[in-house]
Amino acid sequence: MKGIWSILKAIGNFIIGFGGFTVGIFAIIALILIAASSGTQQLPSVPNGAVLVMWPEGQIVEVIEQPDPLEEYFDTFNNRPRQTSIHDITTALKRAKTDSRIAALALVTDSMWGAAPSHQHAMAAAVRDFKESGKKVYAISSAYSQADYLVAAEADKVFMNPQGNVLLNGYARYRLYYKDLLAKVGANVNVFRVGTFKSAVEPFIRDDMSPEAKEANEEFLGGLWAQYAASVEQARGFEAGKLAADITKISADLRTAGGDFGQLALNSGLVDAVVPNAVWREELKQEYGTSLFSDSFKQIHYEAYLAATNNGADSDNQVAVITAQGEIIMGEGPASVAAADTIVNYIRSARNNSKTKAILLRVDSPGGSAFASELIRQELVNAQDQGIKVIASFGPVAASGGYWISATADEIWAAPSTITGSIGIFGVIPTYEGTLSKIGVAADGVGTSELAGAFDVTRPLSDLTKDIIQQSIEAGYGEFMELVAKGRNMTVEDVDRIGQGRVWIGQTAKDLGLVDHLGGFDEALAAAARAAGVEDDYEPVFYREAPDPFDQILSDILNSTIGTDDGYRMPESPALRLMSQVQTDLEFLGNLNDPTGRYLICFECKVR
Repeated sequence: MKGIWSILKAIGNFIIGFGGFTVGIFAIIALILIAASSGTQQLPSVPNGAVLVMWPEGQIVEVIEQPDPLEEYFDTFNNRPRQTSIHDITTALKRAKTDSRIAALALVTDSMWGAAPSHQHAMAAAVRDFKESGKKVYAISSAYSQADYLVAAEADKVFMNPQGNVLLNGYARYRLYYKDLLAKVGANVNVFRVGTFKSAVEPFIRDDMSPEAKEANEEFLGGLWAQYAASVEQARGFEAGKLAADITKISADLRTAGGDFGQLALNSGLVDAVVPNAVWREELKQEYGTSLFSDSFKQIHYEAYLAATNNGADSDNQVAVITAQGEIIMGEGPASVAAADTIVNYIRSARNNSKTKAILLRVDSPGGSAFASELIRQELVNAQDQGIKVIASFGPVAASGGYWISATADEIWAAPSTITGSIGIFGVIPTYEGTLSKIGVAADGVGTSELAGAFDVTRPLSDLTKDIIQQSIEAGYGEFMELVAKGRNMTVEDVDRIGQGRVWIGQTAKDLGLVDHLGGFDEALAAAARAAGVEDDYEPVFYREAPDPFDQILSDILNSTIGTDDGYRMPESPALRLMSQVQTDLEFLGNLNDPTGRYLICFECKVR
């Protein structure tokens, strides 16, 4: 599919690039006519008394990566997960709260593949805020994962299919370890690090999790679970500690329910009705009426609602929202990674825009390249030197390099469930002299100095090479601590005490002084406007990847001529997920491209 699409895309771009010639003009006109003939797209209307259907698909992310249209259409043949922006969800709920045309909310999580804890809490908070309008909220799904249920628990009524289940089992962090595998193939992984708790490289040098890593992980996972349990228990009116107690007696409770997980959820008070789809659909029809275009209840999908309510305001006071999402890498890249050149260009564009009054750096990143992280931070400092306030807002993860880029911001905001800290640094250089020896291959030669060819992966690292690398890593850790000390008004000794690569949740990070305030995106956005003195009149402007022109045309054609499906996607199987994890872990060794060989990344920080 990739190869076919690349050819078609190249032809399309060639035609567009040939626009000055007659053939190019006719080709573009033909494409436009095809799109137009398939039906003119108009903004959807919002029916009076409609139920807003919140049906997120795939992974909940900060910024959606622009898909290729053919890949998106033929998604049966590729494994790219669909994505939903957390900001689309919260914006739709915020608008619908005060919209008299919206009568209620139906929350459907069947197609949601996963969400990090802070995104789950952000969605739950947005639902709670919506409920303050007095409008009812219905949770409607076949079954509920742990991530789904944190949001669904906020509903006035929770429906579930009789074949479904709700299994709340807590948070865990288990990793794969490759020391023996690497030894068997003769690979020698040279590790250089600073930080007692910097466990990112442990899978390549150990067969198990170190006691230090276990200690740190147990603490932050326990904090996340305490926040989860408190949220659900409050939403459902349970006594504190009920979820933990239910886990300890689940076997007996399931036996009482006759082995029926649906009945167990009902008995436990996690759901209000265990019924087939036709039952809840009929209930909503009776309450809110029938749609003009179908036999279902009167409704509007949240994406259509966003399009219908987009006023396209253009304020002279803009807060530039620049998102660093995913691993921090050198060069350019899509929204799924925090590519230094791409983000630096966004920051430069924002600070050169006279309408920009402040920059909100939104971070959802476990870090990556130390060099790339510093390039991003330096450009933010350039904006500050121009008098532009920089406010950092932490989403699910802002650790290691994700914290580095934020360290000298004017203010740092984090969600209570943000995973942050991991102030440490490491270097990894694999060599394969043992692997070559196993297959009868030897490497030999000469150099003009002891350092000549020092980083040739066919030869072991010399003591001199190891020494200079370790010195560089230690210097990098010192630089990291100095940045944090400067930005957080601490001493280097204070930073070292809470650094050492240790991971914290946002609530604890606030107590330690690593963040200034607890709050979500909206609170941080308001703080940015307030810092710039424009809190009474401002507009957030998201700097993000723009779709390719030919991609957009083709997407419009496909979407206007082909009907949409029901949005349901089969989740990835456990076996495929395991193989994907092995591939990701081992590819990490081949993707180390920091020019200085120094990395700021937290692998313990992925909790979903």
